[in-house]
Amino acid sequence: MLNVAIIGMGTISVIHLEAIKLCKNAKLIAVCDSDISLKETYSEYNFYDDLEMMLKTEKLDVVHICLPHYLHVSAAKLCAQYHVNVFTEKPVALTYNQAQELFELEKQYDIKIGVCLQNRYNNTTIEMKKIIDEKTYGNVLGCKGMVTWNRDMGYYDTKPWRGKMEFAGGGCMINQTVHTLDLMQYLIGDVKSIKGKIASLHLEEIEVEDTSVAHLDFGNKVTGIFFATISYCSNSAVEIEIIMEKARVVINNSKLYVYENEEVKCICEDQKLEGSKHYYGASHFNCIASFYEAIINENDEYIKVQQAAKPIKLIDKIVESNSTGKRENINYE
Repeated sequence: MLNVAIIGMGTISVIHLEAIKLCKNAKLIAVCDSDISLKETYSEYNFYDDLEMMLKTEKLDVVHICLPHYLHVSAAKLCAQYHVNVFTEKPVALTYNQAQELFELEKQYDIKIGVCLQNRYNNTTIEMKKIIDEKTYGNVLGCKGMVTWNRDMGYYDTKPWRGKMEFAGGGCMINQTVHTLDLMQYLIGDVKSIKGKIASLHLEEIEVEDTSVAHLDFGNKVTGIFFATISYCSNSAVEIEIIMEKARVVINNSKLYVYENEEVKCICEDQKLEGSKHYYGASHFNCIASFYEAIINENDEYIKVQQAAKPIKLIDKIVESNSTGKRENINYE
């Protein structure tokens, strides 16, 4: 049985807490948050307001990091120094260079660091990946990732760090659509070069972008287009489209469709998360359970830092391209 703790008892921690409860090989024994008033809310667990004190006091196997973006790396480093495995929320870091600070920690401290890119575990993603890898409809010609959501100033006023570059690392790309960028590259392969633009079309009070568009070159004449905004009037369904030689394969509204000739087939559907945060998806449990199994069985079947850093590199290069006005080459060395 793994002894588990969570640090950062904000919005996303509730999803982690419920997923941990469903895992038969783990037990949540402690939580940590700087807001001491939350102690009563989580009275069934040992409560701490200091991460290092929790690490010193408790015998932990895993710490879930559910903190604001700018604290992910420092918290992961501290857990590593205490030889405790880490499961961190996205983004893995604010920049690719910062993410590299975590690359060697697993070997150095004999631990595992997993990243919560749970949409890789969606039914639709798994099936789309299989279709692409097996070339069911021929070779991939191109892809599209589109996210049109809504965030108003109330979202940023509630947690001001979200609107500040220093603390958030960016806006709609790193916060709302890092999953989409991750899936595009996970499904198709590494992006070779990218050209992009970022803008604040709606929320001029914040430092970070509310809209981004980019053209991706995967090599071998495979290209993609990415569009993200939080300036829409509603949270519209995320769409990922793959154009193959013999069909168009689309994830939309948590369903996978194949458009072949004049026929449309629904191949599968994701399990949906109930409630106001339905757009998180319901695959946190699968992602977390896989990480726990990797620890227990000493395997590598989980999302590593190096993988999770790739969409951060894309974001870095979109920002750089916006500044230079040029297409930027990408490598991960």
